[in-house]
Amino acid sequence: MKPETPDHSRSPESNDPASTPKREATERGWHAKTPGADNAARTAADRVGQWFAPLLQRLMQWLSPLLQRVQNAPAVRRLRERVAPHVPESVKRAPRLRSVQVGAGIAAVGVVGLIIGGVAGGNDEHDVEEAAVAAPMQQAAAPQPAAPQAVEQKKADPPQTRAETKSEAETKSEEPKQDAPVGPPIEGIDVSNHNGSIDWKKVAADNKKFTFVLASDGTDFSNPKYSEQYHGAKDAGLIAGAYHFARPDDSDGATQANRFLDIIDYKNDGKTLPPVLDLEVDPNGGSCYGKSVDQMHQWTKSFNDTVKQRTGKDPIIYANPSFWKQCMGSTDTFKDHDLWLAAYEVDSPTVPKGFQDWDFWQYTDKGKVAGISGNTDINQYKEGFERLKQLAS
Repeated sequence: MKPETPDHSRSPESNDPASTPKREATERGWHAKTPGADNAARTAADRVGQWFAPLLQRLMQWLSPLLQRVQNAPAVRRLRERVAPHVPESVKRAPRLRSVQVGAGIAAVGVVGLIIGGVAGGNDEHDVEEAAVAAPMQQAAAPQPAAPQAVEQKKADPPQTRAETKSEAETKSEEPKQDAPVGPPIEGIDVSNHNGSIDWKKVAADNKKFTFVLASDGTDFSNPKYSEQYHGAKDAGLIAGAYHFARPDDSDGATQANRFLDIIDYKNDGKTLPPVLDLEVDPNGGSCYGKSVDQMHQWTKSFNDTVKQRTGKDPIIYANPSFWKQCMGSTDTFKDHDLWLAAYEVDSPTVPKGFQDWDFWQYTDKGKVAGISGNTDINQYKEGFERLKQLAS
């Protein structure tokens, strides 16, 4: 649609013949110039509109809370005052669509001018600039409205804390290990070089689940059958452990512990019980190796600390009630260690003072087990096979 032209038929000059040539010349000049100016304005308006109309729609959505503030900002007012004189009258009178497009261009330029003015101006304009830049970023990141059911659920659920939103893997790693269920007592054996070669498959078939194998005695003796017996038991599916017969008068606890650990080939493989310290009265005289109770405590602690440092496990302590009372003074210093208790020909063993209960019970030294010639020691583990596997892990 073309812009309206002036109605010269209503002009006072239309009745003056003398003015007719001048008026015709003026009209020819006006008509000659107006189409060019109008086309240029239309082209400019179209270009501006094509660029800025979509942008304005987005900006209006992003900046609607700030629009009034933008329009009243000093920098925008100054920019409008500078731009307005240069907008052709024909553009101002263009149809509504062109007015919107030109308005979009002026408004968009106004926002850009506001940002530029804010950088160069004072604190108030700078604050508007920051809001104008941040608003579209925030709008773009805004989540879509949730479905009504989801909204209701969100309202019903209490907000979660950071700890409650941890991943399942993190939560599992922080949870303490749960104890395996206690089962019925299971049986095993302990052996030494005196038992010779053993058919471990027959031992396993005789329902024996674990074994302890003598590895070393004091400072000088090592079981020549240790590797054969120990690995043979594990190959047959038994859970196996090694024990050291203590000789506190031979050398200090750390020395004997290191020698013992060098022999046993300990592995935390789920099939190996913690190392065992076998504490008994001196076989040569039935005494405490010429040591006081305090000295026995120190020797035992030195041995145990060395084992813990090298394997990460507290050793199992083997003892009988009379030794624990006579040589260890019924101490509770080692109450957190598993206790392997020796007590024969009794229905229920007496737990030495200093321990709350027994874990393993060597109840006979005259047992008969398939795969072993002669007598052997037989033991019970009180808490069942699952707990035994946990102890070996």
